[in-house]
Amino acid sequence: MLNNKKGENKMFKPLKICEMIAKGIYKLSPARAKLRIGNEPIKISGSIRLTGRDKTGKLQFVKHLPNLITNAGFDLIADVLGLDAQPHITKMAIGDGVAGDATATALTNQTDIQDAVYAHTPGTKTFTLTATFSDVTGATEYGCLNVTPTLLNTAGFTAITVDSLEIVCTITLS
Repeated sequence: MLNNKKGENKMFKPLKICEMIAKGIYKLSPARAKLRIGNEPIKISGSIRLTGRDKTGKLQFVKHLPNLITNAGFDLIADVLGLDAQPHITKMAIGDGVAGDATATALTNQTDIQDAVYAHTPGTKTFTLTATFSDVTGATEYGCLNVTPTLLNTAGFTAITVDSLEIVCTITLS
């Protein structure tokens, strides 16, 4: 729904709105831009859970942190929706550098990479990627990626040294 020149709300078809934005007839600020299916807006958010254990499997810590979906990650999500060949996210990496911002395309200093296990329960709006790293020394950044490699997301944390580090990345579509 858009306001017309008289300030009245008017309903337009989505393709008409896109055409109006492209031609500069209607200006849309990033703050107002939302993808909608029907009347439901779509938002994407992510978080990670870091679980550290010692050699005997004894729990050392559990940390919950937000993560950042990168610009390349949003492109990757769009490709998953629009391309026939799916660019699957199959890897998770850790490093000992400073986590990047939205423009990051790789970890600052990747030190280990593992296969990530994907899980999704039909009917829910979340999926997870899980990987476990052994003999972790000074890890301060993480990211999920595909084999290209395209960095989907990243997060930074205080240095972790632990025998076993399980990272569960949860992506929520809401």
